[in-house]
Amino acid sequence: MYRRIAAVLFPIVTLALIGTAVWGYQENQEKNSLLIKAENQYQRAFHDLNFHVDKLQDELGKALALNTKKQLSTCLTNVWRLSFVAQNDLGQLPLSLMPFDKTESFLSKIGDFTYRLGVRDLDRKPLNEREYHTLQTLYKKSNAIQQDLSKVQSQILEKNLRWMDVELAMASEDKVMDNTIINGFKKVDKLSEGYKEVDWGPSVNNLESHQRKKVTKLKGEPVTPEEVKEKIADILNLQDSDQVKVVANKKRNTSIYSARVKMKNGEEVYADVTKKGGHVLWMDYDRDVKKQNLSLEQAQVKAIQFMDRLGYPQMEAVNYDDAGNMSSFTFVRKEDDVLIYPESVVIKVALDNGEITGYQANDYVFNHKENRNLKPTLTKDQARKYVNPKLKVKESQLAVIFGDNEKETLCYEFAGRLGKSKYTVFINAKNGDEEFVEKMKDQISDEL
Repeated sequence: MYRRIAAVLFPIVTLALIGTAVWGYQENQEKNSLLIKAENQYQRAFHDLNFHVDKLQDELGKALALNTKKQLSTCLTNVWRLSFVAQNDLGQLPLSLMPFDKTESFLSKIGDFTYRLGVRDLDRKPLNEREYHTLQTLYKKSNAIQQDLSKVQSQILEKNLRWMDVELAMASEDKVMDNTIINGFKKVDKLSEGYKEVDWGPSVNNLESHQRKKVTKLKGEPVTPEEVKEKIADILNLQDSDQVKVVANKKRNTSIYSARVKMKNGEEVYADVTKKGGHVLWMDYDRDVKKQNLSLEQAQVKAIQFMDRLGYPQMEAVNYDDAGNMSSFTFVRKEDDVLIYPESVVIKVALDNGEITGYQANDYVFNHKENRNLKPTLTKDQARKYVNPKLKVKESQLAVIFGDNEKETLCYEFAGRLGKSKYTVFINAKNGDEEFVEKMKDQISDEL
């Protein structure tokens, strides 16, 4: 009887043991596959960080050497883009158990500083001595950071170190393991801590707190990373939202998601999206555009179609810039025939195929509001008397701008010519003060 039972049970037990072994093997293979995938992602993010910090330092060096205002503006904008891309790279690394906020804050302030310079009219208001000195300081400091990152990179390659081991070492506080990576990053963060002497200027020093306050006032429900994936995929016309990788900016900004997409051509797209309301703040698709096939008007149509698809209200083009076979258009919202300059959007269009390669909407997102007081105290004729009589006025309209006190001011905008140059003069619609004068490109009125 026992032999019969054994004869029946033996093959069953054998099969069970074999099944368990196969299951265990498959589980182990899947685990190893996940570990390899995570390690590859960490390695790629770190090498990207090195590359982008290196390029950032190169662009800062170019900014110090350039004399042409147009090229300087493009160079400063590149520094801004690279600073945010580098922060995104940091967010991909397993450094959550190690404080690294000083380096992220430093990169963030570089971005804020160079962005404000890059979008400024440098012909009307060129760099002053303090700003130039700040760029010199940033160049030296970023060079030191880049050199230390390169040392860490060399040691990783020489010793064949793994990021997964770093994660385990930080979690277990292992004193025995090779902590080359951890020590290297601590040194970089210590360098960043010493940059408090950098003269960022009052606007950048206060910008972070202002933006945090503005984020809390945004309308809309909180969005999830999956919803951010779908939004970015929709903007880029991607069929699969899984191409979009989303991380929370745990250190730089708790109110913003950062997105990263690898396109079919190997280039990458970066974007920031607010957690509240899911508003896209900026997007950048840095690719080479080797030739121009579109005219300025055709590129503008592409930019307008893009904004229409995203659901923007009536917007009007007020400025543009050309660089590297790409055109950047600045649009502002129009309400009751009044231009609302604080609510601006910048769209960058590739002139080879009309693809949208850049999108900057911070100003629109944070400054958008309804029910402004758009009733002037002065009439247009009364305001015209405050304009230089030598200016031959061709156009005029009401507009809202930021005054010197950084508060919104309702103005009359007078556009005209003085000699061979075109100017726009903003006269306070309440008291007649000359708030702002801007020299314009001739092509703006002719081609846009």
